[in-house]
Amino acid sequence: MNIIAILPAYNEEVSIGSMVLHARQHVDHVLVIDDGSKDKTSEMARLAGAEVIRHPKNMGKGKALRTGFEHAGKKRLQGCSNYGL
Repeated sequence: MNIIAILPAYNEEVSIGSMVLHARQHVDHVLVIDDGSKDKTSEMARLAGAEVIRHPKNMGKGKALRTGFEHAGKKRLQGCSNYGL
């Protein structure tokens, strides 16, 4: 079984890279859902080794998580998120 970390993010270019690197130590795959960020969140997440899905506009954390879980289901990955952190 492959384990995926789903990280919803909005304007997190300063911290997303370290979050991805840390998550990669514990899971098989890291998926960042960039929820319409206006900064370089997507770019920094990719540089750190995450797969990135980008919403064209901010749709909220719930929608970002739903997008992540739907993607994980298509890839048959077991998802966990940073919900509540």
